[in-house]
Amino acid sequence: MFLFKRFLLVFSFLLSSFSAVFAQKESFPKGYFLFPIYPGQKNTLAGVLGDLRTNHFHAGIDIRTQQREGLPVVAAADGYVSRIKVQTTGYGNVIFIKHPNGMTTVYGHLLSFEEPIGSYLLEKQYERKSFEIELNPSPEQFPVKKGQLIALSGNTGGSAGPHLHFEIRDSKDNYLNPLFFDFDEIEDEIPPYFNSVAIRPIGLESRVNGEFERISFRPVRQKSGVYSFAQTIKAWGEIGLELIAFDAMNGVNFRNGVNCVEIKLDGEEVFAYNMTSFPSWSTRDYNNLIDYKTEQKTGSRYLKCYNPDGNNYNIHRTDGYRGKLQIRDTLTHEVQVTLFDSYENSAILTLKIKGEPPQELLPPLTESAPSLSYIKTDMEENILKISALGLSQLSYAEVFVKSKSVQLAPAYQSSGETVYLLDLREHLPDSIQIGNKLLRTDFKQRIRPNALATYEGDRYTLRFGNQTIFDTLYLAVQSRPNGLVINDEIIPLRDALGINFRPDIMPSNPDKTHAYRMDGNRVRFMGGKWRGDVLDFTTRELGNFSLATDETPPSIQLIQSNKKSISARISDGMSGIASFNAYVNGEWVLMNYEYKRNYIWSSKLVDSLDFEGELRLEVTDRAGNIAILQAEIKEPVIKPTTRKKHGTASRRKSAPVRSKGSKRKRR
Repeated sequence: MFLFKRFLLVFSFLLSSFSAVFAQKESFPKGYFLFPIYPGQKNTLAGVLGDLRTNHFHAGIDIRTQQREGLPVVAAADGYVSRIKVQTTGYGNVIFIKHPNGMTTVYGHLLSFEEPIGSYLLEKQYERKSFEIELNPSPEQFPVKKGQLIALSGNTGGSAGPHLHFEIRDSKDNYLNPLFFDFDEIEDEIPPYFNSVAIRPIGLESRVNGEFERISFRPVRQKSGVYSFAQTIKAWGEIGLELIAFDAMNGVNFRNGVNCVEIKLDGEEVFAYNMTSFPSWSTRDYNNLIDYKTEQKTGSRYLKCYNPDGNNYNIHRTDGYRGKLQIRDTLTHEVQVTLFDSYENSAILTLKIKGEPPQELLPPLTESAPSLSYIKTDMEENILKISALGLSQLSYAEVFVKSKSVQLAPAYQSSGETVYLLDLREHLPDSIQIGNKLLRTDFKQRIRPNALATYEGDRYTLRFGNQTIFDTLYLAVQSRPNGLVINDEIIPLRDALGINFRPDIMPSNPDKTHAYRMDGNRVRFMGGKWRGDVLDFTTRELGNFSLATDETPPSIQLIQSNKKSISARISDGMSGIASFNAYVNGEWVLMNYEYKRNYIWSSKLVDSLDFEGELRLEVTDRAGNIAILQAEIKEPVIKPTTRKKHGTASRRKSAPVRSKGSKRKRR
């Protein structure tokens, strides 16, 4: 009887969730679109709409292509080619098709385009003398029929392996979930699953297990199929739930994203996340919807199960607290988290949270200066967490704000540390002193979102646009002789921040000197232009910036150059490749570029015409260094060989012998 009641409870809960989540699904036109890879044959996916990727939600589905290139790609419906694009990264070779119902389908990472699109593209590339190109044909130029061959699948652009990236967009350029269009080629009878759940304190009085600390848990799947935690979590105040969850699908081991997340607190819905569609205008907002700090530090991508400040995406349904859980009594509360995939498979997690108010410490007993091991700080939302190790007795922290000081009492003690919590909305400290330790914070100013702002330092100026930041930024800057540290990499930006920087000493070669961002062991080129003794550059990430000089030209390694084909490997160890050009007897030749292999290769405008004469390859890096390779195009000389006869006469094909200076053809 108990199990039956539990089944009814879960079943009724799922029904209420389905009604909200899948009402939109039923409005999608079924049967309108054809599956673009081998329609009618079973297939599997390597990605779905809403997967958490670097700096963005995945915008469509990734259709597997048998781990190879060259599979036929067909138009999903009648329409016309509205856009053709070739780019080094991103979608690589991509086609957009506009359909009579107002929707657009997108086909990315293509190997090549079918005729007459391929010839049109090649002519335009030669006309503009550019490999990267974007074209917008008229509706009359390339009409297509449903099922018509338009391209071959590939691995171009930012693809990590051969597949077809496929999108469906509405008339407002919103990404729609392709799986809601009922493609029979894809089967999914496997429910999603929980990987990890984190709970974080948000307000000054918030605690998780007695501390102002984000804590993660690993859910365990019970025999009933429901996930749970072994222990009851103790919490207080306003807290946020985050999770890592994946969807599994038939016949494949890829971990895809979930379509929907719903959370109830004591039976009342407080949060729902629905990835049926989302707008294309600002994929950077993704960084505000995940735990960006944890992602930058560990690579783990936790989805915030509350609507954070500064979010513009309309993919949430929340209560009056924006989905942040309110625990303000000593009762035990039940939280239910339900996952759905696009095929209405579901999984449930239940957890218990018992309200436990913060313990009050005795008033500080001393204002003396005890010897400490260290003071360190960490920032969460609007709260600065200050930890001191080595206090023999409770002591105030002295918080200095410009010419004034504020005494801050300790909040709690844990693992030998005394922890102080400071609301940065009230005090933005220059420095903090506890005992004999003084810590400079480098805080400069509060920068408000949705407004233009400028901050001027001793040798630098920071320019904030009205969309640069998601939420209030507590600006902290360290000025160094040759660079700046602006906050750190754990705070996301929505849009670009402008920076003017004047070094202590001008570089000897400013034309080859630019800004670089130190990203762990990586050095990333940021660029910039000199205006007198000031370098002006922009960034979409905070962190450690330094000036560096790159005077080393790129590397060119010629692989082959004959009448039919030219190919080479190009690379640059510092600033990166900016452009490349090839000329035969002064005539420009299109070179395709595969950056993942540092590989360029030729495409002729007229295939029947041979390359003859002098080859000139020019490669320029982003610092302006130019490498030039010149060679004479010659065919390999084939020399006859003398063979001994053994018994009966036999003949074997002679192997070509390379002449001096010729290159062996790499297969």
